[in-house]
Order: sequence, then structure tokens, then C-alpha cells
Amino acid sequence: MMILKRLSLIVTLTSIIAGCAMPPMSPPLVTGSLPSSSQEANVDSLLSQAQRSSPIRAAELKLQAAQLLASQGEQDRASDILKDIDTANLPPTLQFNIIKLQTQQALDNNDGEKALSYLAYMPSLSTLPEDDALLSEQLYADAYGLNGQSLEEAKILIEGTDYIQDQERLQLLHDRIWQALQTTNDAELHSALQQPNNNYLLQGWLELALASRSIADIQTQTNNIENWLNLWQAHPAAQLMPGNLASPQSIDLLNVARIGILLPTSGSLEKVGKAIQDGISTAHFANQERNSAPELVFLDSALYATADEILQAAQEKDVQLIIGPLEKDKVSALSQFESLPLPFLALNYTDGSASNLYQFGLSAEDEARDAATQAINAGKRYALILTPNSAWGKRAETAFADTFSSLGGTIVSRASFNKEELNQNIAQLLKTDESKARAIRLRKATGLNFEFEERRRQDADTILLAARPQDARLIKPILSFYFAGDLPVYATSQIFSGASNTAADIDLNGIMFGDIPWVLSPPSDNRRALNAIRNNTGTRFGRLYALGIDAYNLYPYLQQLGAAQGARLQGETGMLSLTEENKVNRHLQWAIFENGTPKLIE
Repeated sequence: MMILKRLSLIVTLTSIIAGCAMPPMSPPLVTGSLPSSSQEANVDSLLSQAQRSSPIRAAELKLQAAQLLASQGEQDRASDILKDIDTANLPPTLQFNIIKLQTQQALDNNDGEKALSYLAYMPSLSTLPEDDALLSEQLYADAYGLNGQSLEEAKILIEGTDYIQDQERLQLLHDRIWQALQTTNDAELHSALQQPNNNYLLQGWLELALASRSIADIQTQTNNIENWLNLWQAHPAAQLMPGNLASPQSIDLLNVARIGILLPTSGSLEKVGKAIQDGISTAHFANQERNSAPELVFLDSALYATADEILQAAQEKDVQLIIGPLEKDKVSALSQFESLPLPFLALNYTDGSASNLYQFGLSAEDEARDAATQAINAGKRYALILTPNSAWGKRAETAFADTFSSLGGTIVSRASFNKEELNQNIAQLLKTDESKARAIRLRKATGLNFEFEERRRQDADTILLAARPQDARLIKPILSFYFAGDLPVYATSQIFSGASNTAADIDLNGIMFGDIPWVLSPPSDNRRALNAIRNNTGTRFGRLYALGIDAYNLYPYLQQLGAAQGARLQGETGMLSLTEENKVNRHLQWAIFENGTPKLIE
């Protein structure tokens, strides 16, 4: 890619102010709406005059002809006229007008590279009037952006910020600078930060981009941006922050004095409710050690039959936020309200939604969606789906299919399995049974006892799997037996018990699966605290502790997570984000079985 050498806009405007700019040339011919025959005659007349004129006057006349043709949509003819003009020895303003029209045509055709090739011949900006110099900057930025050179686009736009006083226009420009910096890759950004000749304006923008990019989650983001603001408080970006960066930072954390913990601590869900409650209490205690924490008021959700009873209890207990309920029917009942009088962080999902109702849980659908996304990101486009013949298996199948298809993939086939018919179910999915049936028919038809090698179908490049460990340990060898051992398998967390079992899991080698950081990462402080008093944190039941911890740590950031697309929070149950319907999405960590042991995939 060519390197375009240009004077900075600061030098440009200094030269103009000093009176060094060339006087403008004759303005282009302005025409009204003429009939096409008149336009054609006018173009022919201009070109005829150009043949009899001096080089500079000829260039002016050709430019006017090209402008007429361009206004009538005859871009190709206009381009042909312009390319015959030698701009090397023309006055700067005339050079600018010709190159401007050529560049705009290239931009209109979405050809950033050609636009940059024209701009390479742009006269020095110090020789142009201020308006033309600023327009030149805009053309450069548009061309860089269209050509995928987002860092160069940002640099050009940053140069122009000193010369715009209107706050509305400046906000739009800051937003565009930020968008360009956000699409700059890490290597380019780090390299630009190390350049010794960066001015204050550019360096501040680059460091802001790095502070945002280096975050692990919105908690760290808040701290990083605050640190940047302290260091760069006089920077234009601090005075007028980009809109999509300012939104989450300008919203206060959800600060409450009393939280209602609405979980079942009696009845059939007692053990589940108490485990989640243990997680909440652990996170609350850790928060108390760091700073002040709200008062927790525990309510047994099993005692309340309706949403109205829950709201009445919240009012009587004078709580300002509720974590819970867990029961799906009660979450559904709350979702029927248009707006709830206080925020609820429900620990289950329902199809409905209501203002002030947030939904968070450990759903099979979440994990299936993440597996489908992981496969798509790995370049897979044709999937087979294999799930158990059960309620959660059906939900996982639907989530697999909907997500994979929505991201551009194709579901080739899907199958539900029963353990007793697993061999047959997989053979049907891979169509090896059809291959064998064809051979039998051929033998009968020909009377020949020929050798036959079974083959699996060839129209799939991945398998999306939901299965428990005891089933998956049978499935993987059967896949290999039916010649599908080379197909990558993306599975949900149910495939891993949570405890290392190398001897049993050796048959899972090669399977990739998503799981929560609680399981795959080194133990956090909260997990170590629970390990000291509970002996089941490593089981699937232990995930409920993680859910409780995340529910408590999540609530202060609910408004921030909803304020900006892409905002996220690192939790024990995954990287958490919020949908427009206020449902929490979990992006999992990913691992692959090697020698019977999960190994993290970076």
C-alpha cells in the first residue's frame, strides 16, 4: 500500500492565515436542469473549446464538462474526461477540484484503493483555502475507512477536531474517531502508541482506545476510564467523550441499601435455593470486607403463590431490589407486568419480559447457543446435531439450530438419541445405515457377493452435541467406528462432570466443550472460601454456588450492561452480557479433552 505524505492540518491553516494560499481559480460552471440534448451540446461545446485553449484553461473546461456529465449520472464519460487531464502543472485549487471529483466518484463506487490513488496527487494542503483543506481531510478519511485503514482514518479525523467549534458536529466527529479506533487491530494500535512523534491530541486518543480494549469486563472498564480521565482531563475527548463510550460510564452503579433474597428454602427446591443463597452470602461477605455492603433480607419464595404476594412482601420488607425468584412459574408471573415497582434479578428465564425485570440462569439453551457460535467462529458451516431424547435435549437442539442458522450456517441433519438405541441413532445421523442398505440391495440385484466398505455422509463439517458424560463416552467411539472421528465436535458443559476422571474420559479425547470459569479456571477467592465449608463445590451442584456469587456481583452493573452494546462482566458462570430484553447471556470458556483431561483453549 502506498504511503501518502501530507502536511499536517496545523501547518495548513497557519499558512493560510499568513496569506500564503494561492488565489482561487475561476469557479466551475454552474448549470441548471437542462434537457439532455442541451446538456450534450454544452458538453461538446466545452470540450471543443478545450481543444483550442491553453493547458490551464483547457483543464478548467474539461472539469466543467465532467461535472455536467456527473450531474446527469454519466460517471464513466466524466471519468474518461478527467483521466486525460495532466494535473501536475495546474494551480492548486484547480488540481483540488479535479482530484476531488475523481475521488468522490471512486468513493461512490466503494473503491477505497482507487480513491487513495487519486488523493496521492492532491496539492499540498498549505496551498488551499481553509474549506478545501478541510474537505480534503474528509476525503482522505472516507478513503482510508473504505479501504480498511481505520487507524489512518482516525488520525486524519483527529487532526480536524481543533477546527470545529460547533459541539454537535464535534460530537459526531468524536464518535466517528472512536468507531475507527475500535476497528483498529491490536498490533497497529500498540505500534502507533510507541511512535515518538505523537502529539498530545493523538496520544490521548490512542491511550483511551487502549484503556478500553485492555478491559476484561465492565468493572475494570470503569476503573480504566476513570484513570484515563484523571490523566487526560484537559483532552478534547475527556471534555466531550464518544457517545458509545460515555454511555456506560455516565450511568451510576445500582446502589441499594436493602436487597431481598427471594429463594426457595423449603419444599422440593430447598437444596437448590440454599446452595444459591450460600453463593450470595459468600459474595456479600467478601464485599463487606472491601467496602460497605447492603443489608440482605432473606425471603422463602415457597411461601408466596402469586406475583402480587411477592410485590406486597417486597413493600413490607422495604427492599429496593430483589434477587430471585428461582421458580419459572413465578418469573413468568412477574413478566406479565408492564413495569415492576423495583428491580428484580430473577434466576430463571421465561419468554415474557417486563420493565425492571432482569433474567439470569444456568440454562442449557445458553450453552447450546455458545457452542453453535464457537463452531461458526471456527469456520464451520454445515452441522449435524445430536441431542438426548429428553426435555433439556430438545431445548438444546432448538438453540443449536436457531443460533447456527442465524449466523449463516446450515443444519444438515439432526437426531435425538436413546442410550438403548445409540448405535442405530448415530448410524442414521451419519447415513452409514443407508450406505449398507444400498450394498445389500445391489448384492440382491446382481447376485454378486462383492466386498463393500461403509461410508458416512460427506455433507457436514461439524457435530453439535449435548450429552451427559456416561452417554458421551459411548458416543465418541461410535462416531469413530462410523468414520466420523475426523469431524470436530462442539459440546455443552453437560459432557463434563466437573471432576477429573482421566480413565473414564479418555474416550472423550478431541471433543471441545464450553463450561463456566468456576469449573475450568483456577479457584477464585469465593470458591476457596466455599471449599473450606462445603465438599461439593467441584460437582455439578457446585455450579449453583457460582450462580449465587454472580447474581450478587452482577446486580450493581445491570444498568451499565444495558447502556452499551458489547458491555460485559467477567463472572464465575462466564462472561456476562445483557440483551435488549434484559436477559443475561453467558459466554463460556472453552476446553478440549486431551488424554482424558480438559485443556483450556485460548
